[in-house]
Amino acid sequence: MTGWQSALDPAGVGGSAVAALWWAMLAMATLVLVAVLAALGWSLARHLRITAVADPIAFAARTDPAADQQATRWVGVAVIATTAILLVTFALSLGTSRAAARLAVDGAAEIEVTGVQWWWEVRYLDSLPARIVRTANELHLPAGRSIRLRLRSRDVIHSFWAPNLHGKMDLIPGHDNYLWIKAERPGTYRAQCAEFCGVQHTKMAMAVIVHAPEEYDAWLAAQREPVRSPADSVALAGLRTFEAQPCATCHSIRGTMAYGQAGPDLTHFARRRTIAAGERPNTPAELTAWLLNPQGIKPGNHMPKVPLAADELNALVAYLSGLR
Repeated sequence: MTGWQSALDPAGVGGSAVAALWWAMLAMATLVLVAVLAALGWSLARHLRITAVADPIAFAARTDPAADQQATRWVGVAVIATTAILLVTFALSLGTSRAAARLAVDGAAEIEVTGVQWWWEVRYLDSLPARIVRTANELHLPAGRSIRLRLRSRDVIHSFWAPNLHGKMDLIPGHDNYLWIKAERPGTYRAQCAEFCGVQHTKMAMAVIVHAPEEYDAWLAAQREPVRSPADSVALAGLRTFEAQPCATCHSIRGTMAYGQAGPDLTHFARRRTIAAGERPNTPAELTAWLLNPQGIKPGNHMPKVPLAADELNALVAYLSGLR
């Protein structure tokens, strides 16, 4: 990851607006805390003066019109200050919303992000269906360009949150939400689901990779290419195993007989950094462990354990590891 995962290390226009709002609210909260502690200190000092006299009950019962007027004035000041703080906070929040709204531009690229228990489907939309790219658990963005994210959920309420780049936005079943995002600094940032969505909620991460514009265009063009038939005999046997087993009913690989839509698209699987939505690095050893026992690594996920002979497993790992 680039830097640390924090809303206070902004790398996008939306993230900068949220960070500015946070610092302003922190400053106001600090002033309020200091004022409250000062009032508490004054109250304690007055209490000590009362208890120091011979008859504290009689002392406290005495009326002092000047003191009463002074207390009334301080209450009035506190009410006015509280109202002012609320109005300033409201104005700053509106300013943050306006900063995010200004990211909207005509003709911007649109990316569809769908939350699924417990992984992310990402589709790079295009007016030509053949040019649509479907990937999983990684969101690639061009630096300096406004992108509209169409946020959807396939099952329960999820929430997309990339702290360095923008604020949170919920994904609600049956309803599309839209989020404009503009990254400014190339790098790799972490996003995750920020709404409890089931037993593996904490293991629903996504890498957001921000490229220089020309690198992003090259990456997207490469993703549109179908995979080539493997020349290696072991990998070719892995392709046959993939198509013959239940794998092909859930997953799709462009250029093969696998057209499943329930699970992640695996067309360029070997280029991804992780497997199981950020849970493990994408290495042959980790992939083998995942295929052997997906429930042991991520209990409750919807990938069944497929019984494979040792040679079938090795061939399948060889094939998937070559999908670049």
